[in-house]
Amino acid sequence: MVDAFMEVQSLNLLKHKIILVLLFVVVLNLAVFVLSWQLNMFIHGDLYNYGLVFSHEWIDGVWRNNLSFWAFIIGATTFTAFALVPHFLFGREPDPSRFSVMISFLLPALALVYEGLSIFFLNQVDSIVRNSLYNFGIPSSFDWSVTYEPIILTAYGLMIISLVALIIPTVKGLGIIDIDIIDETE
Repeated sequence: MVDAFMEVQSLNLLKHKIILVLLFVVVLNLAVFVLSWQLNMFIHGDLYNYGLVFSHEWIDGVWRNNLSFWAFIIGATTFTAFALVPHFLFGREPDPSRFSVMISFLLPALALVYEGLSIFFLNQVDSIVRNSLYNFGIPSSFDWSVTYEPIILTAYGLMIISLVALIIPTVKGLGIIDIDIIDETE
């Protein structure tokens, strides 16, 4: 009896693989939020301990690109979270409507575009830190990069994983691929 219940529960969970992928992307983006907050605190706090001199020449670019990054990562997370609903309904309907198929494609596609743009703007902030701050007192030493590198590289990695993972629900929404459950007991 318990085995039958566990089998039904695992089939229900596997039935909604796309929902799990979308939840995975939301969790990754939440981790990126934390990392970008730490990165922001490092740039606007700790780098001054290494000799950084405040100037509007570099800070304006950092603020502008950082705000764009935040807008696009929040947008990507929001579109991904909203994509959960049509994919859940899409998985329950034997013959989904054209509208639900279009929405189940469009929301992950928008999340995919926004995720890509957030990577672009994070790269702009990274470029300013790596290339421009040396003119404003940051030494080209290993000391400050020991803290900076793990944060930025982890954020890049998580965002690239999210970007690749968003391809699955986008393509599934088009109906190009069909993810079926394979019963291993048969």
